[in-house]
Amino acid sequence: MRAAPDELIARDDELSRLQRALTRAGSGRGGVVAITGPIASGKTALLDAGAAKSGFVALRAVCSWEERTLPYGMLGQLFDHPELAAQAPDLAHFTASCESPQAGTDNRLRAEFTRTLLALAADWPVLIGIDDVHHADAESLRCLLHLARRIGPARIAVVLTELRRPTPADSRFQAELLSLRSYQEIALRPLTEAQTGELVRRHLGAETHEDVSADTFRATGGNLLLGHGLINDIREARTAGRPGVVAGRAYRLAYLSSLYRCGPSALRVARASAVLGASAEAVLVQRMTGLNKDAVEQVYEQLNEGRLLQGERFPHPAARSIVLDDLSALERRNLHESALELLRDHGVAGNVLARHQIGAGRVHGEEAVELFTGAAREHHLRGELDDAAGYLELAHRASDDPVTRAALRVGAAAIERLCNPVRAGRHLPELLTASRAGLLSSEHAVSLADWLAMGGRPGEAAEVLATQRPAADSEQHRALLRSGELSLALVHPGAWDPLRRTDRFAAGGLGSLPGPARHRAVADQAVIAALRGRLDRADANAESVLQHTDATADRTTAIMALLALLYAENTDAVQFWVDKLAGDEGTRTPADEAVHAGFNAEIALRRGDLMRAVEYGEAALGHRHLPTWGMAAALPLSSTVVAAIRLGDLDRAERWLAEPLPQQTPESLFGLHLLWARGQHHLATGRHGAAYTAFRECGERMRRWAVDVPGLALWRVDAAESLLLLGRDRAEGLRLVSEQLSRPMRPRARVQTLRVQAAYSPPPQRIDLLEEAADLLVTCNDQYELANVLSDLAEASSMVRQHSRARGLLRRARHLATQCGAVPLLRRLGAEPSDIGGAWDATLGQRIASLTESERRVAALAAVGRTNREIAEQLFVTASTVEQHLTNVFRKLAVKGRQQLPKELADVGEPADRDRRCG
Repeated sequence: MRAAPDELIARDDELSRLQRALTRAGSGRGGVVAITGPIASGKTALLDAGAAKSGFVALRAVCSWEERTLPYGMLGQLFDHPELAAQAPDLAHFTASCESPQAGTDNRLRAEFTRTLLALAADWPVLIGIDDVHHADAESLRCLLHLARRIGPARIAVVLTELRRPTPADSRFQAELLSLRSYQEIALRPLTEAQTGELVRRHLGAETHEDVSADTFRATGGNLLLGHGLINDIREARTAGRPGVVAGRAYRLAYLSSLYRCGPSALRVARASAVLGASAEAVLVQRMTGLNKDAVEQVYEQLNEGRLLQGERFPHPAARSIVLDDLSALERRNLHESALELLRDHGVAGNVLARHQIGAGRVHGEEAVELFTGAAREHHLRGELDDAAGYLELAHRASDDPVTRAALRVGAAAIERLCNPVRAGRHLPELLTASRAGLLSSEHAVSLADWLAMGGRPGEAAEVLATQRPAADSEQHRALLRSGELSLALVHPGAWDPLRRTDRFAAGGLGSLPGPARHRAVADQAVIAALRGRLDRADANAESVLQHTDATADRTTAIMALLALLYAENTDAVQFWVDKLAGDEGTRTPADEAVHAGFNAEIALRRGDLMRAVEYGEAALGHRHLPTWGMAAALPLSSTVVAAIRLGDLDRAERWLAEPLPQQTPESLFGLHLLWARGQHHLATGRHGAAYTAFRECGERMRRWAVDVPGLALWRVDAAESLLLLGRDRAEGLRLVSEQLSRPMRPRARVQTLRVQAAYSPPPQRIDLLEEAADLLVTCNDQYELANVLSDLAEASSMVRQHSRARGLLRRARHLATQCGAVPLLRRLGAEPSDIGGAWDATLGQRIASLTESERRVAALAAVGRTNREIAEQLFVTASTVEQHLTNVFRKLAVKGRQQLPKELADVGEPADRDRRCG
């Protein structure tokens, strides 16, 4: 049998040495060659290449652990050859029976074996090839050694393959071989990274990217059998349309085959290491397996040489799973039980103990509750929210106490709201039942009420808080309930008498609140201050909260504080805190990403960056993020709609306006954003009367609810502009503008008011008003609004015959409108909008082409909304590798984050991957 060429990669020197030994044997200078090396390093392939040499009678045997106790088992395989059997039929019959010889006959059998081989070699050169000689039976080894001492002048080559390990299986046999002058050893090593790359390219094609080779080497360490298995899996995955390095069935079989060939001690050590996971260390493995220290060290050396382990860890996540899956349920439970007992006093983390607690089947009782709750806490602190929620679920099942179960359910729901808000909703019926039964603490009841309020269920939220009042027997409990009531009244102002909506706490009440509740109360006070025009107080309270708030743990608190800054028209502060709270992109939850993108959409709109506003808004409203918002989705939705309108994309604006939101959204504070956006849509589509009605309705609600500030909606100015376009009731329009000018405003709102006031004024006064507006825009950086002001100023200048100035202003207005992508404004300015976005589109293809294959794969998945962890799992790389690739992608594409990745990236992956996504 001839070895495949790829199996002998980097073995040219070793093959030459073997062939020279065979040539010498063929000319009458017999010898013994031992091919040694770690498991699956190509020993058999090298022997096969030697056995293919023509002119030799090849006798082969393959030894195994299971047959090592069968007397003459190895010899029986050699005598299975017809030439040898014909020379000594009696000996062939005896070795085939694997019977022990009678006393005194052993020496005669060895002599007969040697005479038979020497006689056969007189006619033909003989190659005796024995695989895995370390598993050979002792009787056969004695016969083989008897022959080896006498083959010097014979045409016989004995080629053995042997697993290299610190202590040989038969030390005497090894010692005797080493004493022979005709003995030589050919030592093999696993493939290097470069050699693994050559192997990959031979099988998968010369164009295979270097990242595939690198990932293959990391998963196999140069183990040839693992390499072939993984390459087969990669090929099969590609056929199925799954790019990347995929460890599947072939890799599993290769790993198990290699492990079993290392022997039972290695199997025991590997299994103990797999169960211990990150806790694996030699002393623990020794105690779990019952092996002595030297034996464990030797096994670790053997497994590391064979690249089945790297230190005490597995080379690929799939390798550990393979070993665990190979255990029976009873074996796994016993190992986890042993690990739990060993680690309990070993100072390991609670989540490690909890994992073994589960594996051992101890999933009920107070001890399990305590352990699972501690594990959840540890995972939560590390940002591993899915794991944290899972452990709280286990703790909930382990407990028999109704109060404890209710508290655990609240905790699990709070975490799931951050990572999977749709799934979290399944807990609401149970939590409402627990509330009615009085099983919730005041803090948990307020948290539940807040969830219900933001989800558009104010009636149930009020019921939860009312249930708590009779049991509120301390100042802290009463303060908690008061904070919950204020939050509910703030989010749903239409359901409460304005007199009850106050930001006042009883003396000492605010100070008695626990930290997170106190932060939320102060954030609510900041919103109320902003909505009542006390802008400096709103800024101070909001920033005080944001300095001490974990946006992931207290997401709603962070949203309310950011809203306070937004309603106080402090756009720069909103941008600062949104960026600061966003944290590391690789660790953001869907809720974090939603808040980051949603507020960035509103910031971009207020700065006139319309295309960014749409990109951020659609990211915030994607299927993974929309459930995070609840009714608050009206904020990024309104930003997206208005930005799309100003870009001239009315179809997109209409699609988002049709997006379903919780039923109570129109009656909430957030519903005002949606109502204002509908008014803007009416205005853009020429339905000026409907726009005026929408803005007046928005204003009536804002006044009735005592939230009448321009940072929420500048309804008077918008209504006045609608009347101007309708061409009627100028007096009412002027009254609305004058009323707005009498109210406190920051620069941007004043600019918009002055611009509409100018439209109601004669040309000379109009120019003064517009120039004042233009000066104010220097401080608030709204490019779209500046384009509008300059456009109106150009028109007013032309009316007073300042034509040269008008032309200059018109050019500036057109330039700004082009930068913003404001198609309707450009058309009003008499320009063609065909150049909008041209600069970006012209270079986009070149920028994407500059990405490496790995960067493109990562970027394509990020562009369709996958998290770093999901990308890492799909491509079988580490999260840090994904983060590094994305950093390069952002730099090459000149974008600031995944929300800005162009949609074209979703179409640059493998064709099969694209087809699957489209399907």
